Amino acid sequence: MLGSFAYRHNPVWAQELLISVRSSLRGLMREGRAFEAMAAELHESQWWSERELRDFQSRQLRMIVESAARDVPYYRDRYRALELDVARLEFPEAVAKLPLITKADVREGGKSLLSGRRRGPLFPGSTSGTTGAPLTLQQDLAVITRENAFIWRQLAWAGLRRGERRAWMRGDMVVPATQRKPPYWRLNRAENMLMLSSYHLSEGAAPTYVESLARFDPVVIQAYPSSIGFLATWMLNAGIRYGGRSLRGIVTSSETLPGSRRREIEDAFGCRVFDWYGQFERVAAIGTCEHGRYHLLSDYSYVELLPAEDGLFELAGTGFNNLAMPLIRYRCGDYVRPAPAGERCACGRSFPLIDEVVGRADDPVVLPDGRSIGRLDHVFKGVGGILEAQIRQERPGTVTLLVVPSATYGERTRDTLLANARERLGDEIALELLTVPAIPRTRNGKFKGVVCNVPGAVPNVS
Repeated sequence: MLGSFAYRHNPVWAQELLISVRSSLRGLMREGRAFEAMAAELHESQWWSERELRDFQSRQLRMIVESAARDVPYYRDRYRALELDVARLEFPEAVAKLPLITKADVREGGKSLLSGRRRGPLFPGSTSGTTGAPLTLQQDLAVITRENAFIWRQLAWAGLRRGERRAWMRGDMVVPATQRKPPYWRLNRAENMLMLSSYHLSEGAAPTYVESLARFDPVVIQAYPSSIGFLATWMLNAGIRYGGRSLRGIVTSSETLPGSRRREIEDAFGCRVFDWYGQFERVAAIGTCEHGRYHLLSDYSYVELLPAEDGLFELAGTGFNNLAMPLIRYRCGDYVRPAPAGERCACGRSFPLIDEVVGRADDPVVLPDGRSIGRLDHVFKGVGGILEAQIRQERPGTVTLLVVPSATYGERTRDTLLANARERLGDEIALELLTVPAIPRTRNGKFKGVVCNVPGAVPNVS
């Protein structure tokens, strides 16, 4: 809706009405009785003992694996070929006997990953993730409701109660990219939320962003690290103090949050940053508690830590809720550094502690007018015909889209990608699209979705 002709060509008051209507409808779908029941359950499960969490994981794993072996062609065939008698397995230990799967496996498996016993409507969605390769998944309403309940628990850890004011600065195109004057935000009255564009950040616009936030005075800000980090850096350099009085926390997600950036944000806004790690695959989640520690949420899913290099571990997760399209032992491609074994958090929760979350380190793109835009994976979401893609900026005024095409790639894919990029970057920057056999990796073999090598630009490093 936000990218539609009707939205872009309506006055601000009409745009805010459309946003509120959309939010109201989504709220009716996502926050009914099922949501309230799940939220109450999560309020209790956060205080479960290690034994209670382990028992819960054992029950959930058995339910997921047995249903997949019975109802999902992909797992039924693989487990049969391995001669696995799922009914005799003891969980969670026996999970290690099941095969690991990757994004490539899921893409290749396609509809064979759908359960033959699924009921009700399915909602498709796509993600680019850390590998830059689009992936389409199917989820039912229960998955969406459960995810929403976990997000609200994280917001509660940050100090937000439902109905209180919050600000939102993420990937929504609430303001057309071609707009050159404020306001670069819209008020979502249905959720009591100020929605700010992450596509109009520049040194010239920064004062209006900070003033609008202070005037709205949110209790919590939800933002990309690159977006709120841009404002924090500008504030510290300009000697500006944030004027809002109600801010209790800032919740970041969807990008890696380096320690230096976290400290800048906390210094500029005078509150704690609560970083959230998750993915559209819904197989792992890491939240930040009131004491600033990362917790691997073992009531969300079952996560294995696969040893890598330099003391890092890759996440491999099994989701608990998506019976319609289960992902079992899914390698996320993201890495963490666990806390020392046996270390406990002062918050009293039994969730395992993580010292560092590594991955998703994308650079911001710099536009000719000085704007800095991060988190541009939306350009590729939902677009078919792509095996892998990356956005690169090697010189001012030009952005290049590198695409590894699949067999279904064609002019329609090309036109859609360029239109998506133009919608988010505006008309003043030149766009190039190149098809390539492979996307270059960093020295440590990692993929970056956005790479900016423009002199003077500050890369996002983890």
